[in-house]
Amino acid sequence: GYSTSDDGTGLGLQIVEQIVDAHGWSIAVVVSDAGGARFEITGVKKRE
Repeated sequence: GYSTSDDGTGLGLQIVEQIVDAHGWSIAVVVSDAGGARFEITGVKKRE
């Protein structure tokens, strides 16, 4: 889901960044030419 609410604390992304860093992954913001953006987490390995 997504939200357009302006009343958040912004802590969610900070927590995600800490988790990503702890695992040695990378996170990036990808902006669409059509509008909007998404966060991409890379470096995650699939469990076998």
